[in-house]
Amino acid sequence: MLIIKPDHPARMKAVLEEVNKVLGTQYGFDPADKRVFGTWDIVESLKSLRNTITGLKIFLGIIGALTLIIGGVGVANIMYAVVKERTKEIGVKMALGARSTWITGPVVLEGMLYTLTGGTIGLLMAMGAIILLGHLPTEGNQALEMLGKPTLSIPIGIVSALILGIVGLAAGYFPARRAASINPAETLRYE
Repeated sequence: MLIIKPDHPARMKAVLEEVNKVLGTQYGFDPADKRVFGTWDIVESLKSLRNTITGLKIFLGIIGALTLIIGGVGVANIMYAVVKERTKEIGVKMALGARSTWITGPVVLEGMLYTLTGGTIGLLMAMGAIILLGHLPTEGNQALEMLGKPTLSIPIGIVSALILGIVGLAAGYFPARRAASINPAETLRYE
């Protein structure tokens, strides 16, 4: 077994070709024949591992984005149900002269509150999972040693919070806009 370490990882391929030529000349085999002298390039293996990890991060990011979208749709549906349930109340307020902002404000605020509550619960669950996974013993398990200890990424947390805020705002805004456009005379007849 030979262990070869070039002066720079980018030169690994050229160094391996040179080693094949030297050994081929010395031991009488064709240097281009890859079956004679097998090599394992740790640099290429690490590139492959990095690509796999990047693919996994992208996949998990897509799953997270879909989860946010589904959560936003759920909050919007709840808010549409709230608006429908309060239709008569909203109509009375509008008949008494309430401005549209007096109608939309509480509905948007309620949507943001639901989203904030769900986001806080999700963050606490994520932190709990990170703490639990951080206590797993990694000695003797190559896969766990290579993955390392999980950490909470502050930049990803900030971006997620911003996206969650936008989703909550949108999930509350559209039902609120619908509530503000209700004809007061129609709502008083609504059952």
